[in-house]
Amino acid sequence: MSEQNMKAKWYGPKQIGMIIFTGVLMLLSACFVGGQTNTVLPYLAEFRGWSEDTLRIISSIACILDGVGILFWAKLSRKNPKLLAGIALVVMAICLVIFGFTTNFILLAVVMLIMGLSSAAFSSTCAMTLTANWWPTKKGVVLGFSTMGIVLMTVVYAPIMPTVYAMIGIQKTQLILAVITIVVAIVSFVGIKNTPEEAGTTPDGLVGLDLSNAKEITKALSEYKSPFTFKQIVTNPNNWLVSLAVGLPLMVAMTFISSVIPALLSYGYAFPQASAIMAAGGIIALVGSAALGALDTKMGTRKTVWIFIVFVLVAVVVAIFMPKGIAFAWVAGMILFCANGGARNLLPSYVATIYGRWDYPAAYQVMGTVFLVLCGLGVMVPALFPTYNAMFIFDAVICVIALILSIVAKDKFIGKPN
Repeated sequence: MSEQNMKAKWYGPKQIGMIIFTGVLMLLSACFVGGQTNTVLPYLAEFRGWSEDTLRIISSIACILDGVGILFWAKLSRKNPKLLAGIALVVMAICLVIFGFTTNFILLAVVMLIMGLSSAAFSSTCAMTLTANWWPTKKGVVLGFSTMGIVLMTVVYAPIMPTVYAMIGIQKTQLILAVITIVVAIVSFVGIKNTPEEAGTTPDGLVGLDLSNAKEITKALSEYKSPFTFKQIVTNPNNWLVSLAVGLPLMVAMTFISSVIPALLSYGYAFPQASAIMAAGGIIALVGSAALGALDTKMGTRKTVWIFIVFVLVAVVVAIFMPKGIAFAWVAGMILFCANGGARNLLPSYVATIYGRWDYPAAYQVMGTVFLVLCGLGVMVPALFPTYNAMFIFDAVICVIALILSIVAKDKFIGKPN
């Protein structure tokens, strides 16, 4: 039976376990690196007497390091992603404790930057490598579920952190978060397999593929050296078109997400109204993220990116009218929170579509870096504009540019066939 004619059961018990694990990695990353700006940093700034604006700048740099770090971790992730993820999670746990206890601003800044690099290892690199290993052709629908971890941050973390800090204190809260992170690290060390073949199953959950043959593929995969050099990846114009076409709309979404609560407060809305949009947006985005993954599988990543950009463009136009009514904030928020989760699965899917399972790490270390640097810049953008409406107009222009780039970009497969 040819591989093309085999039935894929991508959602078997072992596969579901891996989806949950990678989703948790993305959740922890979203909470500890990207999810600090709306509530955690303002609370910390007030409690410690530090500058909130300075903390936001440091946070945006940490987000950028979350992207740049892929360049450092890609090769290590290729060899043993579960080991690298576990080590990075331990480092994150240590940082979380220091984050809660230190009163030294310089030390806090250094810790936040290390947290960005740690997230780059366990989430931006290892989670994506594991996904590419386990689902070389079904990554679109799978990432639609695992990236739900990113949008869950707006439900289980950002809106409730000020309340938890007030109830039990910053130090105890950070200790609890560190313990949770250590538990995930232990799971990574002892319960996770780098490839489906190691777990006694097959890529994409293919039914009818001989397991001994699959294990031979795993060995070959671990020894494989991609013919695509760093220079070739960087100098390929299509790689830039793809990275920018997906990364720019994510940057736009992050400008909204990282500033939605301060923006709504500046318009005269109450904090419960603003935080409710963030929490509800996360819940609705769970459905949207899965739907985008399903659309990716059905229509292909390239066409899905077109639809994705158009929705982001509509959302930022709607956001301009937020001062006129809370309903506009709800519409813009629902779309842009959904976009945050959806974008995270679109780029890995696009890279795997072009380069496949074998050459994915070589390509993603560059394209993923560009993508996540744009994400980090999105956190910084609100500080560059005098008004939020000026920022949203800028966002709309960026979306139009991204749409043009996405139309020009190609999705022709050029990697090694499975």
